[in-house]
Amino acid sequence: MPDLSLLASIEIPVAWIVVPLLLAVILYDLRFMRIPNALVVLFGAVALASVPFQIGLEELLWRLGIAAVVFCGGLILYARRMMGAGDVKLLSTLMLLIPVEGVQAFSMMLSLSILVGVGTWMLVRQIRAGRPTRWRSLQKQGRFPLGLSIGSAGLVFVLFGPEALRGMI
Repeated sequence: MPDLSLLASIEIPVAWIVVPLLLAVILYDLRFMRIPNALVVLFGAVALASVPFQIGLEELLWRLGIAAVVFCGGLILYARRMMGAGDVKLLSTLMLLIPVEGVQAFSMMLSLSILVGVGTWMLVRQIRAGRPTRWRSLQKQGRFPLGLSIGSAGLVFVLFGPEALRGMI
């Protein structure tokens, strides 16, 4: 029987898993204007496999509460057609991976990412106007691929942490 103790001692940083998933979210939403449930489930699996073992019960309960609030707020925005269902599910699940003390910084990063993303995407659509493309986000006038902003804010947070906005908050 092989010795599995070495495997048990190997720690893979969560960022190594989350960064490719965030990149997949960005590309998939730009290409198809939807975030597949499989990606949301993968974020949930990462959270389930890592978060309970790294934090205390109080922090876990706070994160669950924040995710629930984000989900409820997202449902209201979804009902008003201001946010897609995949965006709501993704953002709620992603909140499980954000430490409570980093929620304010992540929220600021998300807000800035939405502002920059909408402006940039409007410009890109104008430049590409009339040209055939298979990227649905360039075809759908009046809609913005929010996965671009969620993924971008997540990448900035994962790679630089709450310190990325230290001087702004």
